[in-house]
Amino acid sequence: MSYASKIYSNHQNETDVSMANSNELIILVYERILENLRIGKREIEAGEYGINYFARATELINLGLLTSLNHEKGGEIAANLDKIYRWALQEINLARVEKSAPRVGEVINTFTTLYDAWSTIIPKKQKTFTMLRT
Repeated sequence: MSYASKIYSNHQNETDVSMANSNELIILVYERILENLRIGKREIEAGEYGINYFARATELINLGLLTSLNHEKGGEIAANLDKIYRWALQEINLARVEKSAPRVGEVINTFTTLYDAWSTIIPKKQKTFTMLRT
C-alpha cells in the first residue's frame, strides 16, 4: 500500500468512527476485521505470514468486540459471542503458526455470518458502510 493510500485509509477510518453510533461501530469493527483477515489470508496463500493483518484483526476482536460485550444484559447471547470471539482468536493464532489459509477461511466465514446478522438487525442511518467481499 502506498504512503498516500495509508494516509487516506487512516483518515477514512477516523471519519467512519466519528460519524457512527455505537451500533454502527460494531458493524465497522466487523468490516475491518474481515478486511484484515482476507488480506492476511491472501498473504498466507502467497507464502507470507500476514502478521500485521492478523495482529490488527486480533486487536479489533479483543478491543472492539470482546470488550463491548455486556454479559449482564446480553446473557446467553453475550456468552455465546464471547466463545465465538475467543475461538476466532485461537484459530487466527494457529493459522499464523501453521500458515493455514483454510483456518483463516473458517474464521472469515463465521465472521461474515455474524456481520450479516448484525447488518440485518442494526439499521444504518446516515452512512452505509462497505465491506470487501472476495
